[in-house]
Amino acid sequence: MTEDRERLSRERVVEAALTVIDESGVTRCSMRAVASELGVEAMSLYHHVPGGKAEMMDGVVALVQTEFVSALDLTGDWRHDMAMFSRAYRATLSDHPNVVAMIAARPSVAYRSSTALVGPLFSAMEDAGFSRQDALRAVRVVSRWTIGFTMGEASAIENSAAIAEFDEPLLAEVFADIARGEDEVFEFGLEALLDGLEARLGA
Repeated sequence: MTEDRERLSRERVVEAALTVIDESGVTRCSMRAVASELGVEAMSLYHHVPGGKAEMMDGVVALVQTEFVSALDLTGDWRHDMAMFSRAYRATLSDHPNVVAMIAARPSVAYRSSTALVGPLFSAMEDAGFSRQDALRAVRVVSRWTIGFTMGEASAIENSAAIAEFDEPLLAEVFADIARGEDEVFEFGLEALLDGLEARLGA
């Protein structure tokens, strides 16, 4: 038995699955592909992920979620923390673009993996005067908007030469803006969301 076999664990299996997904995409992530990444037989993985591929994929979602949650240092200021959460989430999802659709398809896993963050965000919003329901919905909306933006960002047109394909001036203008990059658009959308929440608080 090799040292790799002896040290095989659920954590290593999930990390290897994420590596396969990052490099080759979700459809290429099979038990056999992950086993190959680890240098072991596929059947040995089931000792650590007895639920098979479904459990392994849930583990990948949890790993990506906790990757950014654990790095955040919340301040208790709801607007600052919500913005920090959204920006950090986008950065992590951008590092793992092939996982974005998996997170969208596994919301229960994503939320369970984010309780260390979500709880304090709820509390900060309630302390600021938001109702419990509004706090819950605000976190959900910002989270979903960030996921959706990042998913769309992955397919955005980056090559300005594509603008020449459009005869309609308005379309050319839209795609010229897309070609300039998405950072400013992301910040525009995020600030609009937060402004709307702040206006709701003062209503």
